[in-house]
Amino acid sequence: MRLILFCIPAFLCVLAPLRGGDADAVARGREFLAGLFNPELGLLPEYTGAKVYWLYHDNYLAAKVLAPTQPVLARRITEAIRAHGVVRSGKIEILFGEAGQPLPFRHYELREVTKIGPAMIRTEVVTDQPNANWREYADLLLLAALAEPNAAEARSHFEAALTMWDGTGFRDKVETKDHRYATYKLALALLAARHLGQTPVVLNDIRSRLLAAQADTGGWLTDYRPDGAVISLTNVETTSLAILALDPTISVPGTPLNPKR
Repeated sequence: MRLILFCIPAFLCVLAPLRGGDADAVARGREFLAGLFNPELGLLPEYTGAKVYWLYHDNYLAAKVLAPTQPVLARRITEAIRAHGVVRSGKIEILFGEAGQPLPFRHYELREVTKIGPAMIRTEVVTDQPNANWREYADLLLLAALAEPNAAEARSHFEAALTMWDGTGFRDKVETKDHRYATYKLALALLAARHLGQTPVVLNDIRSRLLAAQADTGGWLTDYRPDGAVISLTNVETTSLAILALDPTISVPGTPLNPKR
């Protein structure tokens, strides 16, 4: 996952109270994504006004969450990704059981695919370099809970991630260094819980925090401070993950679990 590190005073605000239910939030999120679509490129920019277009994770995720309500648009995005000769990332596909060999975790690399006028087409791919410290990151623990086929080990990863929850966000190695929480990790927690059939009470707070991070535009803000102040922009990746977590009609991600211990 890319950590978006915006710290722009004009976008500094306090998390708003909850508005409506999950269905309304999801619908507004999809409207936000559809409104970013660039018909000339067949892709969505990273955020409003951005010149960078990420094939993976952004457009891959956007196509997935738009497919139930706007299948034609989703198909155009998927076709545009393939037209650039990029067919995989190797990590984000864990959410849909499409990663192939997601474990053990490896480091990723950001690559430039091409440039079309002012637009920069980029993508993220997994390398062959092992990531020995992945257990220090809440998002990777939650992805491991989704990717691990052994039920006991998957639950162990999920529980390890929840120990990082401090009541406001996931305090992992990134938060300790940058003193900001990432919104997308809230979404991953809900997804892992759904996949594992887990319903700890703390999920209510996580869901509330995720809903509160939705901006008036319908998109989700990427980061917030321990005091609850948002210090980020809305972007495609975070919005797509939030929709995926809040929309129960999208299939539960991950591989089928093996109940053997």
